Amino acid sequence: MSNDCKPTPPDIIGPYYFPKPPKLQQFCTGDPELHRLKTLLVHGHVYKQDCKTPIPHVRIEIWQADHDGNYRMSTDCRGHFKTDKHGYYEISTIHPGRYSIGVHEILYRPAHLHFKVFGRRGHKSLVTQMYFAGDTYLGRHDSCSRCSSNYNELIIQTQHYCHTRNVTDCIEIAKFDIVLERGKGLRIVQ
Repeated sequence: MSNDCKPTPPDIIGPYYFPKPPKLQQFCTGDPELHRLKTLLVHGHVYKQDCKTPIPHVRIEIWQADHDGNYRMSTDCRGHFKTDKHGYYEISTIHPGRYSIGVHEILYRPAHLHFKVFGRRGHKSLVTQMYFAGDTYLGRHDSCSRCSSNYNELIIQTQHYCHTRNVTDCIEIAKFDIVLERGKGLRIVQ
């Protein structure tokens, strides 16, 4: 972590959140496009505000659109899990799709994953989103003017890993560390 480490920026919760999702480590396994999609492995640590000390056993809820940009309230593209005793988490999913919020399908949200991180040990809870580098709808092109897709700390450059020379045997890897702010309450963009 760099010397200029700061708490992870908050973001909006969005209209598709619902509380108490099921416990999952693999997300979007029911997506009809799963057979042709690369797995997206998302991993990282949850740290205290000092950016060095991991916070163990933190509850994290994640929800996302499927590959086509659809949120379905009954899908397995939402769930919760806890970090391990070292503050580490790892989930597998698929790359979420962009979706239109405009009537004429000209206003898009960039691809993203939603995170709700429940604070522990004197740290605030956080609602944020993870975005993908290179998405043309980031920042000022995001149809959500309140969203935080312009924060570099939330934009992840994925890495590609292939177990063999066969390109169908590849995964996309995203490292997303989360730093919680000291205090009580919830950090969220209203």
